[in-house]
Amino acid sequence: METKVIKNLIQSYFDLVKKNIADMVPKTIMAFLVTESRNIAQGELVEAIYKSGNFEQLVVEDPMIAAQRASCKRTIGALQ
Repeated sequence: METKVIKNLIQSYFDLVKKNIADMVPKTIMAFLVTESRNIAQGELVEAIYKSGNFEQLVVEDPMIAAQRASCKRTIGALQ
């Protein structure tokens, strides 16, 4: 009787492990596909930015941010 219970418990455990692995395989494949697609898209976008020639316009600091940074510098100077 005990051996049948142990056998059923072991069989249930292996069934659960098999199901978990079967569920993880498609998720892992999708994760690899998404990661690879993201890397390809990022590479193409960076290449398009460099080819467009307006790189200097893209890295211009926002005037609001520049004003806030200057204000923070003044505050730091006053606190020191």
